[in-house]
Amino acid sequence: FFHSRAHGCALGASGLRDAQVMLVRFSKVLGRLLRKHRQSSALRDELSLIEDHLAIEVGRFGDVLKFVGDAADDTLDMLVPSMLLQPLGANSIQHGAGKKVEGGTIRIRTRRTDNKLRLLVQDNGVGIPEEKLATLLDQGIGVSNVLERLKALLGSKYRMWIESQTGERAHIEIEVLELQGAAAAF
Repeated sequence: FFHSRAHGCALGASGLRDAQVMLVRFSKVLGRLLRKHRQSSALRDELSLIEDHLAIEVGRFGDVLKFVGDAADDTLDMLVPSMLLQPLGANSIQHGAGKKVEGGTIRIRTRRTDNKLRLLVQDNGVGIPEEKLATLLDQGIGVSNVLERLKALLGSKYRMWIESQTGERAHIEIEVLELQGAAAAF
């Protein structure tokens, strides 16, 4: 991870200032990865991590890769399992938008409805083939890690589903119940 991302920072930078900005973002991502033993974090911290990670990737891929964040203000202080979004964003690049010659867009949206937080990670990349989609929750490394983390920390207080159109897009949505009081410290 370290060498590929550091190399990507250097290659993607068009000048010294760009390289400095990308290396600062990389150091933030690396620092978070080294502290990933924390069970939960504020959604704003998770979004900051994924934004830094995707900014590095945008630097590597150039203008063909875009990131759009759409987080509702009332979701930012909600607690979520740590490292919830990063694997999904990385998958969107590696298996989705990053595979298209013309690039694509990674979109992350958060909404609060009633007592639930809804998280969406979507890309307009190459989609997921039907045969792989059927086993993704069990066999996809990033997705299965997120699923196991949700199960371990939230029990049955979550839903996660994946939709895809081969050749067009992938869409992963997670819905978690808002936890109150001591339960929020999971």
